[in-house]
Amino acid sequence: MLLDLHVHSTCSNDGASTIAEYARRAVEIGLVEVGFCEHADFDPRDRSFGYLDPSRYDAEIGEARAGVPSVRLRQGVEITYQSSLEAEISDWLAGHSWDMVVSSVHLVDYTDGWAMISEPHANEGYFASHSEREAYAPYFEELLRAARSGLGDVLGHFDLVKRYGTAAYGRFEPVAFEDEVRSVLRAVIEAGMGLEVNASGMRQRPGEPYPGLEILRWYREMGGEVLTAGSDAHHVDDLGAGVGEALDLARAAGFRAVTTFEARKPRWMDL
Repeated sequence: MLLDLHVHSTCSNDGASTIAEYARRAVEIGLVEVGFCEHADFDPRDRSFGYLDPSRYDAEIGEARAGVPSVRLRQGVEITYQSSLEAEISDWLAGHSWDMVVSSVHLVDYTDGWAMISEPHANEGYFASHSEREAYAPYFEELLRAARSGLGDVLGHFDLVKRYGTAAYGRFEPVAFEDEVRSVLRAVIEAGMGLEVNASGMRQRPGEPYPGLEILRWYREMGGEVLTAGSDAHHVDDLGAGVGEALDLARAAGFRAVTTFEARKPRWMDL
């Protein structure tokens, strides 16, 4: 495990450690590459709305690169994709040069409300008042739109909806949503995007990455090649957490390399 390509610093409003702290910790645990994916959110309902300051981000990562030159520090963003804000997101991305853009779905609008499915107190009632299919279907519909938009380089934490859905419905079984999942995977491949295997699910109730082994296998069998890996750390203590195990699953799914990005161009590192 030599890299961690999904990390949040204090440049994100929910990050607890600085870029410099992550860089020093990377040296201690032997990482050669760390990818920062600071939150970029465009909906006023999101608590991260308007928080990211690109100028501050530039300065802090520049200082850390100078201080810890032995670690490659990638400057990326994680956008909260919303189809209703696609034009705004596209314009914002065009205004800055990033190493990697992770496109993630965190917020789901449905017929009688909305839910921030990534936060425990912002989805209260959503899972309790809907069946598994009613709750998961809008998420996969928006994920499909995210893939078709091509706005990101990779689609973040593919089946994040299971993070809190697991408590309501039990273990997420991809086969129950195979048509929806395969449609998203096909769109990812057609858009020239990739997936990430996000190890944070191993520290959370699902007990497996986002996505798990079965979806990774489907993606590989369908021709998927671009795959990143990250801890989704929000504190330096979680840097690298679970990434080695997540990469073991990638190998089991048939992958022989993991992808990194520089200036939004993919590079491959053998597993």
